Amino acid sequence: MAEAIRRDPPLAIGFTAYQENIEQIRLWARFSKKVSPDTKVIIGGPQVTFMPAEGLRHMPEVDFLCRGEGEIVMLGLLEALMKEKEPAEIPGLCFLQDGEAFETGPAYGAKDLDDYPSPYLTDLIDLQHKERVIMLTSRGCSYRCAFCYTPRASHKKVRFYSVERIIREMKYLKSKGIKAFWFADPNFSFSRKRLVTLLEAMIRDVPDITFWCQTRYDLMDQDLLSLLKAAGADNVAYGLESANPEVLNRIDKPIDLDRLSEVIRLTQEAGIHVELFSMFALPGETFDQALNTLNFIKKNQVAIDGNSISQQAHQFFGTPMNHNPSAYGIRPFRRTRPAYLSVCRDYETDAMSADEIRRMSLIWRLNRHDFAEDVTRERNLFHRASLITRNRNALRDRPEGRCFLARIYLALEEYGAASDCMAATIKAFPRDPEACRLVAGPFLCFRLTREKAQPGCKVIFDCQGSVNGRLVPATCGRFQEAIIGKGVLLPEFEKQFCGMAQEDYGRFEMTFPRPYGQPDLAGKVATFRVHLHCVLKPLTLGKWEDLDERRLRNNYPLDDMESLRQHNINLYYKVLGGHMMHGQPTDMDDALMMTNLCLKLGFVDRATAIAEQFAENPVTFTHAAHIFRINGQPEKALDLLRRAPQDGPRERSIRAQALFELERFDEAEEIVTNLMVPNNVQVAELRVELAGRLCLPMDVYLEREEALLDERLKRIL
Repeated sequence: MAEAIRRDPPLAIGFTAYQENIEQIRLWARFSKKVSPDTKVIIGGPQVTFMPAEGLRHMPEVDFLCRGEGEIVMLGLLEALMKEKEPAEIPGLCFLQDGEAFETGPAYGAKDLDDYPSPYLTDLIDLQHKERVIMLTSRGCSYRCAFCYTPRASHKKVRFYSVERIIREMKYLKSKGIKAFWFADPNFSFSRKRLVTLLEAMIRDVPDITFWCQTRYDLMDQDLLSLLKAAGADNVAYGLESANPEVLNRIDKPIDLDRLSEVIRLTQEAGIHVELFSMFALPGETFDQALNTLNFIKKNQVAIDGNSISQQAHQFFGTPMNHNPSAYGIRPFRRTRPAYLSVCRDYETDAMSADEIRRMSLIWRLNRHDFAEDVTRERNLFHRASLITRNRNALRDRPEGRCFLARIYLALEEYGAASDCMAATIKAFPRDPEACRLVAGPFLCFRLTREKAQPGCKVIFDCQGSVNGRLVPATCGRFQEAIIGKGVLLPEFEKQFCGMAQEDYGRFEMTFPRPYGQPDLAGKVATFRVHLHCVLKPLTLGKWEDLDERRLRNNYPLDDMESLRQHNINLYYKVLGGHMMHGQPTDMDDALMMTNLCLKLGFVDRATAIAEQFAENPVTFTHAAHIFRINGQPEKALDLLRRAPQDGPRERSIRAQALFELERFDEAEEIVTNLMVPNNVQVAELRVELAGRLCLPMDVYLEREEALLDERLKRIL
């Protein structure tokens, strides 16, 4: 970015701002000013449209707020900068003039959206590495949902691009290899007549494409769904928000839930994937009602992925709920908050406490498709386990977490923990279908063997492949695991393992199928070298009571711990656990890593026992304290710090963070006020968070925010 700015210094740089990225925008605006001090920075987008002008005082690196459509306002600003005109003459701007905020008045967008040049047809966007593009066929929304800013921003009007313009763009994009489109209109089917015309034109002029769109359920019927499918629709998203009529009425979005269920069914029968936008902690919504929304989505067999992943309702600038929160029973937390930030999720309601909102968020995360898929495929197991174990109390009355945790323990050969977890789960939830399926078995385990591999065996191997004598990185892997015959590996590849035994080496050729995900390999002949580390034969147990850790746990003959840690963290954990169980010497880095992994799995006693071994090297207590803190054990972190041989800046930093997590804010503030730790972003972040939580004066908050941005900027520069 610095090179681009220096090569062709811009008059202005524009950023699209959301609540979630505005701090990053401040950082990059600051960076831009360092490289080119005369360059102006303008920000626009959802966060800025109704942001208080006071926000500019709290963002010194930003020169202008864009109050209208970017095409109009940016063009006016650049013309003013080029001609050295006063920006006060340009509609749609907000800026500081002699220390006072100045608004230049409204900027009205084009009535005919075709007046705006197409960024695609003018080749402004590099399409080389894109497989899908975003398009708009309209702008604006005429409805009045209390959580949304779009109706106010568009004056409750909807404007359209012509069908001819849309088709011209799509045909051009398809000629460039784009076959997947994302229509980002707030309401794709607002005008049925126009939509039918557009879909018929797409079928005729742009065949063999796919697209995503969002619309209202009450505008859908069988005929329109058939037309959508024929035009290429593979995903349609509907707005649900809540499955509780009284809540929907409070947010001015009444929905006939029975009719919505019928439309979902018709959409799915048409072969189109359904997504449902939903939120929790809406006005007047209780915890049980929020659960009802989750159950509605599951009952209608809508996968909880994509846009069906719920989130806490956000209080954004420009929304009715943010404008008058008390009228909706919303109680923003008392915080020092700069004017460029809205309340967002920093609130509770008359009907849901902060703890209940947090619990609801956790429950949705557990029900996400990617969470279940990770556990099934044995990916990110420690990350997934950590979410459950750190929130045991919040999830105490939900079976999902315990079921997932038991499966994670099984995958990591922690059979004793898995057995205990299943016993507790079925006792607490004897009638839950998922809990009953879990304990019903059967349970597939694997035992190390020196026998030759055959279908059904698990193999642990290294491999690398080359095409025409050149190594292909996508074919290389160390300590890979696969079950022969399960379908994870290509059949021609995995059959080579049959007949191989532990520590065997092999060399073979195979042809990749023509329809293959890696273009460099599709249809190519590759030469592979493989090293088979281990063979494990399957062992099926019928009852969970038979999960005997002493009989089933393997002692893997692998000692390259660095490569294991880098390439297969699950196997690293199992190998290292076996080493420690048998009293084999352990490197300090491995011991610290094992402490970290044990804590993520909820084995606090085991992690503590490992940490106790650090007494011979007390300096390590500081590292251990950090590990306990980041894994949700701040009390234990403080205990370890008391035993550390010194109390330097790092120790005080960890202590302050632990105290913050224990909500002992005054004690944490006392530490960080006098803590001098240069080049430490974490301490700078903590200072800002404390300023907000302790409601310190705005000038203190902003001073700390400036220091944080400077620390982050050092890392970039």
